[in-house]
Formats: sequence, structure tokens, C-alpha cells
Amino acid sequence: MAQEAGWSREDLIEELKSVDADPSSRVKRYEELFEKYRREALELVGKDSRQAGEKMWGAVTALIKLHAAKKGVPIIHWDHGKLHSYVNNNVEREDRELFQRLLLMAEELHVHFYEGHLDESSFKEYFSKVAELIEKVGKLIDLK
Repeated sequence: MAQEAGWSREDLIEELKSVDADPSSRVKRYEELFEKYRREALELVGKDSRQAGEKMWGAVTALIKLHAAKKGVPIIHWDHGKLHSYVNNNVEREDRELFQRLLLMAEELHVHFYEGHLDESSFKEYFSKVAELIEKVGKLIDLK
């Protein structure tokens, strides 16, 4: 499960222990996780593209969970289908395409972690696009 989430084992265990918590009570925690994984991704980007991509995936999953928590909607698992379903059914229509693009681009970085299929130029393009989309989504959800 930690590999699927792009999160550390410790963060995953803490998340699973809070499975029954009111999603709204998790806002601060998802903000912290988002910042942690984004920072780690940025630190790794010039050193290890696979790890950097996976950390960025972890940041995106935390960001989507943050959006869900602010709406009071639980996302228990990191299953790609559940993340897409959340976006398609809970994100405001005018913002949905932005979230969909973010999720799709970040998934490519997640695949790169396992397959190493992106050359350096392609990786940098995906990574920078995800970082740009994160900024836009962050503004929409009043990320601190």
C-alpha cells in the first residue's frame, strides 16, 4: 500500500489508524503530508528521477485527499480509480479538468517510478507540468 500511495510506511500507518476520523479533522495533516512530499520531490529532482517522481505522486495524492477533507469526503484508499472517481464526482465542474490533468500527469511520474520509462527530458517536462498544476490547484483550495 505504501508503494501505491507514494507515501512512507509510517505515514501510511498513521493514515490507516485515522480511517474512522472525520475527514475534516485531517485537513492539517494532509497539508503537512503534501508539503513534505513536494519538498522531498524537489530535493530529489536532479538526483533521482524515479524517486522524485514518486514523491511528487505522493504530494498529489495528499493534495487530492486535502481537497476531499476540506469537503468532508473520505478517501480511504489511494486506488487510482477512487482518486479519479473523487475528482469526477466531487470537484466543481469548472475546476474538474485541472484536477484531472494533475492526476493524469502525476500518474505518469508514478509509472516512471516502477518502469523508468521516461528519458530525462520527458521526465523534466512531466515534473514541471505537475509542479505548475499543483500551484494552480493549491490556489483553488486555499493551500497555505
